[in-house]
Amino acid sequence: MEREEIFVPLLTWLIGASRIGGKYNYYTGSRGTDSSLGMLDKKVFNYRIWLEKLDEREILKAAVYYGDKCYECQNEDDVEVKVYEPEPECLSEIKGWIEEKCSSYLDN
Repeated sequence: MEREEIFVPLLTWLIGASRIGGKYNYYTGSRGTDSSLGMLDKKVFNYRIWLEKLDEREILKAAVYYGDKCYECQNEDDVEVKVYEPEPECLSEIKGWIEEKCSSYLDN
């Protein structure tokens, strides 16, 4: 099954305005929906990428989850989260992990 490439934003975009008193940006994406039918009778794969401050240290997180519920409405057990160092080279690791999870879910 051919599908759009997983997009991972730049680290500077995720940082957003956090360094000047603002907030971090959250990036979310999904695969498995149809532009004309939405998610009717479809398997939906979702992902989210964001930065978080933990004990005065920034950490980069990526999560995958499934179905029609948003991240905040998911059961904690239904979300798989990985933590990374907030370094630009980690973005390709995140992309690879998300692509692997997406293929595994949608191709089965």
